[in-house]
Amino acid sequence: MTDIETIKLKKGPIINQMLADYAEASEEDRYFSIKNVEDCANDLDQYIELLLKSNKQQKEISKSIKWIFKQLSTFKQEQEDLEFLWGFIYNGYTDELSNFILEAAFVFGMERAKSKIVKTNNFYLKHNPHTLDAFRLYIGSTANNGVILEYRKEKGCFEFVENPYGDSYGMPVFDLQISDNYTELSFDVLTAGAFKTIVLKAQKPVDSILLQAIGTLNNKNAFLPPPEPNFCNLELELTKGVLTCLSTLNYDKNNSIINMFTEGTGMKILVQELDANNKFQHSDDLASHPAIVSEKFIVIYAVPNWKYFEIDELTMTGTTVSVRTGRQKFAYENEQRNNVIAAEIENLTLNYELRTYDFIWTILADVLRQREEFKSRFDN
Repeated sequence: MTDIETIKLKKGPIINQMLADYAEASEEDRYFSIKNVEDCANDLDQYIELLLKSNKQQKEISKSIKWIFKQLSTFKQEQEDLEFLWGFIYNGYTDELSNFILEAAFVFGMERAKSKIVKTNNFYLKHNPHTLDAFRLYIGSTANNGVILEYRKEKGCFEFVENPYGDSYGMPVFDLQISDNYTELSFDVLTAGAFKTIVLKAQKPVDSILLQAIGTLNNKNAFLPPPEPNFCNLELELTKGVLTCLSTLNYDKNNSIINMFTEGTGMKILVQELDANNKFQHSDDLASHPAIVSEKFIVIYAVPNWKYFEIDELTMTGTTVSVRTGRQKFAYENEQRNNVIAAEIENLTLNYELRTYDFIWTILADVLRQREEFKSRFDN
């Protein structure tokens, strides 16, 4: 049997599964029709015909992929809006159809194009153990030019988050590999109707920690045990190796959020721009601000009242993050929050115990140890 004959045969199980799913679903749960399935089968046949006619010309193969992607993105209904892509490629059969499209393209002569290089100047990690997307990373050369990888703990793999019209869709990641020194991570993805190889290149030593975490998690699901009710959410941001945000949202043993004015609350550490009155640029005061004159590495501590401190030291021992503050406390002068005043204090040590998975503890400890030192851009 030839490769072409094998590809044609692989269409059958996909279509049969769609028909079986349709038969098993109740009428109110069906989101597609038999006509949609028939259209999908015809589109896949036509895709193979287009590849046959391409004569291994890469431009024609790329056009064929883009065509089939468009065909499978919606159900071709007049009332369908493009921002709601309900078609099979985005809903229900993403993995099966992506595999079919790529396997067919390679059989008919598709070659790998030049890799897209993404420098890891910006990392943003979001971990919410109580949802399916337990580990989501933005990695970019800038804050607006990068990729999003999301770990699907129910599947035990990463997906590439595509956002073509407004809603987010997870596309399968293929052949994820990481270099021995964890400075480069590469993967293939079929996204927006094009096959791409993306290479993430670490720019700072601390970046390699997060690349290594992706590689480790891709090989072993660290979130298999269900989270304890009091496991925290965590957000972490690195900008050119500097920690610019670290926050946790804590839960009690009943899985209720502990608010920021209560003992046991989570931490909120960030780099914040300040005006001449020591007010945050994005404070609740709607009046126009004086010009920004400084930025500080601070911790917000709102128990029992809102205030912030500059950070002298930030360390982690075991499962506890410790913040040693500077000798000034910044707080609002009154309840109207009109003015921030500074008061001299003794150095404080604020301790935050992290209730989370071992995997998250390890990442955070390594990041805090290897991060670049914060330096204000306003300092001479």
